[in-house]
Amino acid sequence: MTDKSMEDRIDRLQTGGVIDLHFDLLMDLYEKRQRKNVLEAEFLPELEAGNVGIVGVAIYIEDRYLPDAGLQVALDQIARLYTETEACSRFAISKSYHDIQTAREDRKIALIITMEGVEPLGTDLNLLRVFYELGVRSIGLTHARSNAAGHGGVFASNGSSPKGLTDFGRELVRECEALEVIIDLAHINPTGFDEVLSVTTKPPIVSHTNVRRYYDIERNISDEQIKMIGERRGVIGVNSVLVSPKREESTLDRYVDHIEYIADLIGIDGVGVGFDFFEFIYNQWPESAKRELAEKLTTPRFIPNLRNHSHARNLTRKLIERGFNDEQIEKILRGNWLRIFEETLKGLNR
Repeated sequence: MTDKSMEDRIDRLQTGGVIDLHFDLLMDLYEKRQRKNVLEAEFLPELEAGNVGIVGVAIYIEDRYLPDAGLQVALDQIARLYTETEACSRFAISKSYHDIQTAREDRKIALIITMEGVEPLGTDLNLLRVFYELGVRSIGLTHARSNAAGHGGVFASNGSSPKGLTDFGRELVRECEALEVIIDLAHINPTGFDEVLSVTTKPPIVSHTNVRRYYDIERNISDEQIKMIGERRGVIGVNSVLVSPKREESTLDRYVDHIEYIADLIGIDGVGVGFDFFEFIYNQWPESAKRELAEKLTTPRFIPNLRNHSHARNLTRKLIERGFNDEQIEKILRGNWLRIFEETLKGLNR
């Protein structure tokens, strides 16, 4: 294949737009809240260069804001997103599959608000409805820590809490299903993972994770968990930050190894992208914060040629080189996530 034919094929495969279901955009917008047009100036060029069409933008509350300011910071993060999208016509906050379709037809980047850890809710189930009305359409119950709903998976091969969901966590999961909010199993501990699946009926997702075969930590996903998602017609988004504990193995080829591994276990319909690009935030931190992250969780290993959304074409090229056909690549890049959105985000409660 010539260079031109390769580029033409990448163009064709990415025409419908890549979907990344996990991006820590909102915490960055919040930290830069005194500035204007951050979304357009700092993020739009990379998203356009990678032909990214839909992004899951996460509410995440750092430890320093908890417990007192969790709700306020979450609401401020959403407020910043609305202000920033109103200032740039290339974006649209999407609350249903119809909204997503409309945004793409209008050549806009669709933003789906997600929540990574339910700390902003405290123990008040009524607040879920508030966040739903503001546009939250996917919720992961926990990050690495424990909260009122459940417990996170540790960044080690064992040691997570043996406990499952709390009573509040079970009520929250049931209410999410009733509201058509997607339940995201990223980060939750193994017992909580099993319990969520036992009390839900819709296809589950893991927005951003990696397989334990290549990085054996409980924050990642085991073969049995992968199969459980596959049996329920769910989708697993592959994360770019935790492909290997070793720097020399943190490569684009190893990233595709994760995709291939999931596809071999449950079929191509079960795998998507949840890049979790984080280097732009990490590089803003002082050394003390980086050391704290390493001590609490892990040291992130960034892939040299998959560091931000402008590098999405590199993934498509690598999938071609690894022998995936066009139909398979389109499913990985967007088709599988679109199926989840179509089946779940019907907008009946709007």
